[in-house]
Amino acid sequence: MIQILDTNYRYMTENDIEVTREIEVKANPVPWTEKNFTDCLSNDYYCLIQEVNKEVSGFAIQTTSLKKTHLLNIGIREKFRKKGLGQDLLNQIVSTSKEMGSKKIFLEVRISNKEAIELYNKSGFKKLSLKKNYYRLPDGREDALVMVKKLRKAWRFF
Repeated sequence: MIQILDTNYRYMTENDIEVTREIEVKANPVPWTEKNFTDCLSNDYYCLIQEVNKEVSGFAIQTTSLKKTHLLNIGIREKFRKKGLGQDLLNQIVSTSKEMGSKKIFLEVRISNKEAIELYNKSGFKKLSLKKNYYRLPDGREDALVMVKKLRKAWRFF
């Protein structure tokens, strides 16, 4: 039997911080704090909530300028993984970034996070560089792979 997922997107509010923290804590060895999330909201970052059947299933946070978007954090609730929702959420971020006029979207990902790297590769992101010891871990540090996706070609004048 195929399950129909009624997916909706909306802006994050302070009422969403508890559930986004829950997703974050289960996904990352050194998760963002509540203050990280409230700072993003108070600084007017683009903070998106994904809902499935009116239940929060994921979130994404980005900063956007005319030149670039920086995807700061993205997460899918455990029970909603492996259903294509991460891809859908990433597609929303890419689409929004294009609409806002960004030419490129950047992100960092732990080099051990093979599932995320596969998702980003499938979505057209390319390896740009490596940031040594970028992520804190409970027992040390981990390198980050910096990835980029071009969103639109620059104007050419003849």
